[in-house]
Amino acid sequence: MKRICERCNVISQDFNLWCQEKNCPAETATEIFDNGEWFGPIEIIQPIVTTRSAIVYQAWREKEKILLKVANVGCEDKLRSEAKTFLQLAKAGQHPLLPVLLPAHAQGNIENYPYGWTVINGQIKYYEVFQFIDGSILRNLLLKNPQLWYQHVGWIVLSIADVIFYLHKSGKLHLCMNPDIILVRYDKQNIPRPVLLDLGICDQSQNIHELWNENYNLPAYTAPEIIDPEGNVGPATDVYGLGLLLYEMLAGRPPYEYHIRKDSAILRDVLAGDFKTTGRIDLKNIPEVAEKAINREYNLRFPHVLNFVNSLQPNFPRIPGERKKSQLNWKIVFVVLGSLLAISLLSILALSFIPG
Repeated sequence: MKRICERCNVISQDFNLWCQEKNCPAETATEIFDNGEWFGPIEIIQPIVTTRSAIVYQAWREKEKILLKVANVGCEDKLRSEAKTFLQLAKAGQHPLLPVLLPAHAQGNIENYPYGWTVINGQIKYYEVFQFIDGSILRNLLLKNPQLWYQHVGWIVLSIADVIFYLHKSGKLHLCMNPDIILVRYDKQNIPRPVLLDLGICDQSQNIHELWNENYNLPAYTAPEIIDPEGNVGPATDVYGLGLLLYEMLAGRPPYEYHIRKDSAILRDVLAGDFKTTGRIDLKNIPEVAEKAINREYNLRFPHVLNFVNSLQPNFPRIPGERKKSQLNWKIVFVVLGSLLAISLLSILALSFIPG
């Protein structure tokens, strides 16, 4: 087992961790499991993504491939709340762009075990289990290609906006949007099909500042009104998160640079709200939508996700429906094969009665 700093992703092989951050957790950093290691009854295949609040793994549970999400220290409440929300939303109707929650215990009931906990090296670890989804984390896709084709950019953002609108209709805000929590798979038509792996804070806006933990999201992706204790948090805060995704994929860079920078400096930039334009003079209307969505002032953004979608959607063709994989009807196949075999036998018999 290794340890990892959630702030800069430095990994230590021997628990002797050094990090550029003054408040690096060092020897108390989060454990990260490697291929072949065990998390209780679950065998790890590989980590998929490390965020400040959790680590998501590809893993085996018995003979089933799954996604395992383990809360980092200090973010246990977020995971427990998220698991209960996943269960609640699934009862109301599973959204196709959310992962399917499984019982935390293989033989358990999901009502009783939407999340589980176990003790690793004397420390309680809370976790969720999901059906396996094949794909790549959006952050990794952007490392390979910082500026995806603009049409795919629009489809990804509009798809995630649909999930956020679904959460809002359920009375939940997300507030933690960033490229690390979106898994993208490409179907056989090469259409991106994103899945939102994290439900964010899963709460109303009234007590957000009391619930908020700095490890819930990266500073560069945290809305100014969350950083400001007096800020007004609401639906337009999630519009800000969607705008950040749109801006980054258009510009090939996030609005606020965060690599090898201290959190305090990043937060100052976010509060100031000074970002460069996307520079996408080849596109009409779309960059303006992104820049309006990430306005420093809450009241100058789109007030709701639907307003954001209605401004963005006309610039893109409709997202094509996914073609389902054709499934063979083996009963029909066996009937046809049997018929062909019978015809072959009859032909052979008929030929045997023809005089030579």
